[in-house]
Amino acid sequence: MKINEFKNRLASVTPEVPEHFHNRVEMTLENIVTQEAQMKESTKQAIKTAGRFSRRTLVIAIALILALGAIAFAAVQWHLFERVSISYLTGKSPVNADSIMQRDVYTETVNDVEISIQEVGYDGRILMVQYKYQIPDMDEAFGVTLRDRYGDNIPEDELKEQGGDPDKAVSGWSDEEKMYEVLAAHNVGWWNDSIWVNGQEVNAPESSEMGMDGTTVPGEIICTLVWRLNNNGVIVNGPIEISLPIGECQPLENYSRSKHPELWDGDDLKKPDKGMITFTYDAGDIQSKVKTYHPNKETVLPEVTAKVSDAAFTPLMTYITLDLEANPEAMAAFIEENGENVVDEDGTVLWPYKPMDMFESWIWSLELVDKDGKLIFPGKGGCEGFGDESADFLYPYLENIPDELYLAPVEETEVDENGESTGNAKVDMSQAVLVKPAD
Repeated sequence: MKINEFKNRLASVTPEVPEHFHNRVEMTLENIVTQEAQMKESTKQAIKTAGRFSRRTLVIAIALILALGAIAFAAVQWHLFERVSISYLTGKSPVNADSIMQRDVYTETVNDVEISIQEVGYDGRILMVQYKYQIPDMDEAFGVTLRDRYGDNIPEDELKEQGGDPDKAVSGWSDEEKMYEVLAAHNVGWWNDSIWVNGQEVNAPESSEMGMDGTTVPGEIICTLVWRLNNNGVIVNGPIEISLPIGECQPLENYSRSKHPELWDGDDLKKPDKGMITFTYDAGDIQSKVKTYHPNKETVLPEVTAKVSDAAFTPLMTYITLDLEANPEAMAAFIEENGENVVDEDGTVLWPYKPMDMFESWIWSLELVDKDGKLIFPGKGGCEGFGDESADFLYPYLENIPDELYLAPVEETEVDENGESTGNAKVDMSQAVLVKPAD
């Protein structure tokens, strides 16, 4: 193999080293060269480096480079993605996580409990935070492992799902009630339904989530928060001040609008001055990495008129907002045929029919396809929720965006011998809604 070919292949598989590690290596190598020169000078040896490292220096340099490669690979392990539901779209090691995530952001002690902001990320649409409570003087761990539950008879599929580690705490198995009791004993924990971004209240948006888990470390509680900022109209760039109500618990009556109107700005509660953990996350120019489209091209169907008002392709995921407007005449005909209310088998009224009940099956049938009706993400993603006026679709990260994209109803999907989708499907493009127009 020619040296240039070898260099090109090596470059193609070598991970990009973080800048601070690169700088540290340069400093280390410079120190090694300087020390070696001093050693040779002190022993009256001639220095004949001729623009190259000595064997000793080269061996150390190679060792450092290999170590840095291991560090770079290790850096992709962001534990937040092991604990959130969006990991079914992102995977547990998203390809671009390093470009949007930061770790070890902030630590503060409240009522003897250490509160650490461990991991923070923002992809231009969704804010993700993992934080930790460390309860002092506890000998008991809250986490439950496969070995705790099954002993030595661990199911192979569950062991595989946990990466082959039977002694790792399984997310979702911890006793939340017990963890809440311990936090309450120290008067710390989540005490409000909102967070504050750059001082602005952001109440829990649709498609957001929170979670709490124990680990195998005594007294350690890991919490995760995924906040769909864009669903509340919040789009930010650069340094972001984030305030979470996870410190000392505050009485909610102290923030009542009727009792304390001075603490409110219209419908928004001003950022409380107590009980908050505040830190800064630098999103950089994240919005320049988000590709957005607003086609707003209507697809008129008998029951509903639909259009995509926003399609965002971030370094982490794909977000699509579908606007909906029901046909009043079709709704009247639907009620005439089905009655005014949804009832159970006993005839008990559950709720009155709404437009979303009329076009529900159509919404659930929609999938992201290219102009030829080929599925983009077979078996992954789709509608995350919808109402009378809009629907929210989430899909994985799309590195190469096709020339045209649509949401179209899928009637039948082709599968292989293992039951997995081949990407081929029977798609009705006559009902397709434009997501991304041709370039």
